[in-house]
Amino acid sequence: MRYADFVGKPARSRRWILFSVIAAGLVAASGAVAAFMLLGSPFPGERPKAPPALSAVGAPVKGEAYQWKRVAIGGGGMISGLSISPGAETFVARADVYGAFIWDAQANRWAQLVTEAAMPAIFRAQNGIADGVYEIVVAPSRPNRIYMAVKGRVFRSDDRGRSFVLAGASNPFPFRWDANSEYRLHGPFMAVDPADPDLVLLGTPANGLWRSQDAGATWARVASVPTSKDRKDAPDIQAPGTMLWYEQPAGGKPTGRIFALASGSGMYVSRDRGLTFTPLASGAQPMTLQRGGFDRRGSFFGVDDATRSIWSFKDGRWRDLTSELGLAARDYAAIAANPRADQIFIFDRGGAGYTSVDGGERWMTVSHSASVGAGDPPWLRVADQPFFTTADIRFDPVRANRLWVASGVGVFHADVEPGSTGVEWVSQTRGIEELVANDVIHPPGGAPLFAGWDFGIHVKPDLAAYSTTFAPGERSLMSVQQLDWTPAKPGVIVTNASDARMGCCSEDGNAVMAGVSTNGGADWRKFAALPTPPGTKDDDPWRMSFGTIAVSSSDAANIVWAPAFNRQPYYTMDSGRSWKPVILEGATGDTPGSFAAFYYQRKTLAADKSAPATFYLYHSGEAPNGALVGLWRTRDGGASWIRVFAGEIAPSSNMAAKLRSVPGHAGHLFFTSAFEHVSDTGLRRSSDGGATWRLVPDVTRVDDIAFGKAAPGASYPAIYISGQVGGEYGIWRSVNNGSAWHRLAEFPVGTLDQVTVIGADPDIFGRVYLGYKGSGWIWGEPAPCKPAAYAALADTHCAAVR
Repeated sequence: MRYADFVGKPARSRRWILFSVIAAGLVAASGAVAAFMLLGSPFPGERPKAPPALSAVGAPVKGEAYQWKRVAIGGGGMISGLSISPGAETFVARADVYGAFIWDAQANRWAQLVTEAAMPAIFRAQNGIADGVYEIVVAPSRPNRIYMAVKGRVFRSDDRGRSFVLAGASNPFPFRWDANSEYRLHGPFMAVDPADPDLVLLGTPANGLWRSQDAGATWARVASVPTSKDRKDAPDIQAPGTMLWYEQPAGGKPTGRIFALASGSGMYVSRDRGLTFTPLASGAQPMTLQRGGFDRRGSFFGVDDATRSIWSFKDGRWRDLTSELGLAARDYAAIAANPRADQIFIFDRGGAGYTSVDGGERWMTVSHSASVGAGDPPWLRVADQPFFTTADIRFDPVRANRLWVASGVGVFHADVEPGSTGVEWVSQTRGIEELVANDVIHPPGGAPLFAGWDFGIHVKPDLAAYSTTFAPGERSLMSVQQLDWTPAKPGVIVTNASDARMGCCSEDGNAVMAGVSTNGGADWRKFAALPTPPGTKDDDPWRMSFGTIAVSSSDAANIVWAPAFNRQPYYTMDSGRSWKPVILEGATGDTPGSFAAFYYQRKTLAADKSAPATFYLYHSGEAPNGALVGLWRTRDGGASWIRVFAGEIAPSSNMAAKLRSVPGHAGHLFFTSAFEHVSDTGLRRSSDGGATWRLVPDVTRVDDIAFGKAAPGASYPAIYISGQVGGEYGIWRSVNNGSAWHRLAEFPVGTLDQVTVIGADPDIFGRVYLGYKGSGWIWGEPAPCKPAAYAALADTHCAAVR
């Protein structure tokens, strides 16, 4: 089929057409050096190349199909809780920024549960459930049943997560909670009766304790348990939800008694299956807990993150073990008791802790190490740190003495015989794609690069193989907000990599690792100097950090960087050895920039990919510089700027806006506010360097725009968007400069997450990359696959182009 036929008779055509950073982890001892290489790089010193195309056609054809697959990173997100059925048939984990996972034994990996195939139709929408899971629990007596609390509601699956129904679709939902709050590592916030899979309790931070005895169809408030009290004098919810445990007595079956911890009020107990509760005990007791559980003799142990202490409850009496036994006060985070032996483990948030083999009367300190399990991403070796982020632990109910942990980089296990004081964690994280995506670029002739929070840049010569390392160096919690490449030397890439733990962990001199690669990401050199913006001090490691960065199309040494916190932008003509301020006429005060919060998904500085020394900077007019709103341009590398367009290009463009330059077409720009909560969400474009803008008809709610290899015979790059065309959401491609659009997929690999960034391959027609708010990256390209609806738990999806 001819190219002209394809664009002339489209199946679906239109005329013109938002962190989670856990503050933990010690710095890898890389030293404050100006140059550093990717540790363990499979391509040291050589520019990595892109993987080959899946299809040899290289053009749009009739009956075209797209294969979609997750870019293989394989871990890195915070797992905040675990639940395992008594027979270990079902093992689930909740994540803080998107969804939850189930261990798929047949596929030998974790699989995402919150997908288009599994969730009710009402949530199958753009950004339908772009949230972390507040709680997830397996029904003990029916392992195929899973209850999941997400987006203010409770969902139920009766087929091990392949499909969910909305439990209690009306009253009283939705509730208020935040699966990514500072209390996300607390819990459990749901409990299912050990003998009755239909009886479930839900503890919320703002709405108290609720009970359902019909599998979630109807719910009743348990008024005898008070709502959590705010722990801080600050807006919104400042407390964890009610935590719940079914009592496990010494030997034999559960008693049916239920413990409920209302933060700020203490522990309550129910003897009538959760209908009513009364205070458990008077006197000294914990008013709040982070985690807790029963040992095999029926004693309850809890860790109190407020008083930094360990408590036990036995024979009707609370004991503060930290004070009584002289244990260290720590930020205790997790506790687990061996169901087969007198063995208890307690860990703090960094993985240090104690173990007891006599019911908590005597304790021994515990050491830990971490290694990469067979088949897991090799870069997970960075978990072997003195600070091993720990959220939840529990013993395997079937495999003797195996301990599982939900950690800051995924799920790990350790085999600990009674009396063990060393815990050797081994990763079992493969399949968990939970990084927050910030950027993706694909320079001509090279490999694509993926940048996100916490674990830097992943250079991917093989999109289906787990990364062996990450850039610009294996330094834990190094976040990369943006990357850029230059046509002058496509192997030159710049980044503004910065550590999000401001106020912590700058001792090695690498709190900001912003710099340059000259060989496509194989190795990196930090900028030799950083400027000191007005209002900052020379000794502030983060004075110049985050924000948006670009490199000139004509000179690889010419870089402009607009940092976060609305600080002064700067430019360099010598690859960062020296910097000069960007001066916008009329700017006042110490904060003349336009990148307020460091976590914004904002790309509002762009180098013209064809015009020499030309950059564009969009200013959204933050106070006190409201007069600067509009598009500014420089044609001399950043020395002088003029405003070519006054006013907002699009409404609400002060957060996630994207400004993109079209390669090969000087002055051609696209712009979207990328903000869904406003009526005008259209796509804008300019062909005169931003002086005038026009709406692209019928294209709305655009998350981002990317440009890839042109179709044969076309003079304009292929354009890709995540957004709506004619009111229909999807991933769209135009091969004729936006005159017609074809939908490549609705929800690739079933994701209901929010797209934050798009990139495309300049050398292989049709290849496109998507980055998501909390589930890493996905790539799609034409392939000889058979289109079908996405199947739950699958990691590959074939979609028909239409």
